[in-house]
Amino acid sequence: CDQAIHYGKEDFVEAYGSVIIKQGDTINLTSKYVEYSGKTQLAFASGDVVLENPDSKISSDTLYFDRIKQQAFYRNTGHVAIDSSGTITSKIGRYYMDAKKYKFEEDVVLTNDSTVVNSNYFDFYDETGHAYLFGPSTITTPDSKTYCEKGFYDTENKIGYAVKKAKIDYENRTIKGDSLYFDNHTSFASATNNITVIDTINKSIVKGHYAEMFKEKDSVFITKRALFISKQQNDSIYIHADTLMVTGKPEKRITRAFRN
Repeated sequence: CDQAIHYGKEDFVEAYGSVIIKQGDTINLTSKYVEYSGKTQLAFASGDVVLENPDSKISSDTLYFDRIKQQAFYRNTGHVAIDSSGTITSKIGRYYMDAKKYKFEEDVVLTNDSTVVNSNYFDFYDETGHAYLFGPSTITTPDSKTYCEKGFYDTENKIGYAVKKAKIDYENRTIKGDSLYFDNHTSFASATNNITVIDTINKSIVKGHYAEMFKEKDSVFITKRALFISKQQNDSIYIHADTLMVTGKPEKRITRAFRN
């Protein structure tokens, strides 16, 4: 640092100006000001704080670094850049160095390529790029928007699952279910239990307990108590079958029913 004050009896240091804290060859922290207690091994850093490790970089106005627990945390907005998984901002963040795990809370936003994840709370592992979402969360891509209140998203492979009020909105279809799996690389989704697929253009609804949907092929496959409902003026047509397939572009969509 540029200037330091050492309090011998308290085993306490104040450091000012261009402060650098190094831990081995993996942790490097820079800031304008640092307080460090040798007794508690807790450091408080403020002013353009940056903590770097081999896989990620944390930036914040203030940061706490606990050397005993090997944890770093901020409480007043921070920004984390992770090599292969994009960037994450949140009001509160904690990094567990041994587990290489982040815990983010309040106004969490993950940006990865063209995907944006918004949540109030999620855990993130920087080695795998896996995010575990809790509370109201959305995953937005150019082709879809997924909502859930509990879910998982793999930022590298762009696959995940959603449970608890799970819903995926595509361009002209909405799919709801107790449990949804999705692959944003291939625009594929599958759903299990209490499924509803809404066609907003053709004003139709398909229900069942297992479904698969391919956006690029404009196809929906649904089975287990499958039901198709088509709204016609002031009335509706209902079709029951073991299996239903709905295929084709919105203006040329065909529903096929198989068995019973």
